[in-house]
Amino acid sequence: MIIESIASNRIADFGGWTDTWFSRTGHILNFAVDLYARVTVVTKEQAGVTIHVQDYGDVLEIPSIEGAGYDDKHALLIAALKVMNIKQGLYVFISADVPPGCGTGSSAAVSVALIKALSVLNGEYLVAHEIARFAHRLETEELRIESGIQDQLAAAYGGVSFIEMYEYPNAYVSPVDVSEETRMTLENRWILVYEGRRHLSGDVHKKVIQGLKDEGSPSHRALSTLKETALAAKQALLKGDIVELGKIMDLNNAAQKALHPEITTANFEKIEAIARRVGIVGAMINGAGGGGSIVLIAEAGKKTEIERALAKEGFRTLPCRMSFQPARAWVGG
Repeated sequence: MIIESIASNRIADFGGWTDTWFSRTGHILNFAVDLYARVTVVTKEQAGVTIHVQDYGDVLEIPSIEGAGYDDKHALLIAALKVMNIKQGLYVFISADVPPGCGTGSSAAVSVALIKALSVLNGEYLVAHEIARFAHRLETEELRIESGIQDQLAAAYGGVSFIEMYEYPNAYVSPVDVSEETRMTLENRWILVYEGRRHLSGDVHKKVIQGLKDEGSPSHRALSTLKETALAAKQALLKGDIVELGKIMDLNNAAQKALHPEITTANFEKIEAIARRVGIVGAMINGAGGGGSIVLIAEAGKKTEIERALAKEGFRTLPCRMSFQPARAWVGG
């Protein structure tokens, strides 16, 4: 039996950091894009699971899932197999359309795609919210990793999502009805730029949490700002006001950087400086920062010029469009 699955990465997470236990409540708006985590599961007669993590060139041989530990860098994959109670022999092939540590929720997208595939294998058909909660619990409860909720929701639901977290980790998810004109304008102007080095979001989370212990700190004021940016971005999107959306991106970006100085990097600052010289309406770091990627929205007609200027400095851009499909799994040939 062969099962294949995909789940979207997300970009431009307005209100990021407010989807966490230390924020308690929050609002997030993000865009699922057609940069996917891809999983293929193939049953085999022999016992044990062989996992091919293709972007790293790693092969994990696991004789017994029940007895497997979590001391490997791919612990999330092992946890998914263990919690999904996989007993039969499998080959698992995993790849991604983004570089490792891109800051676009890639780990959550892999987790969601793998859970979706394994649920089909087990005959347990799960809806998007169930898959997202399952994936989040793997990180926070099974592996004790710091994690917000937005990445798993974006990967499971797809589309443009407005997330209202009313009590961590519980949330309402509403699709944002972006007009065709607004969608095409955004896709024609946005630029996703890889900063060039991996980030570890859990490490950045710990530093931000430490800074939030003082209630009068700049970090607390920044978190309050981030709780408002997703609401403002939703309004700008529904109005189709790209310039206003760019201003909110800049506001969100400044608030992210105020949470902790290590959220930005020298490369992020260089990318922004290059792009602003040519002409952009807004920029924001994706995810937890500390490396990864950044989204820019170019002024009309400036996208190609910005991409050329960034390429000249060695930066990689990742073309993408919005993806309105939820995480999917199907029986392959």
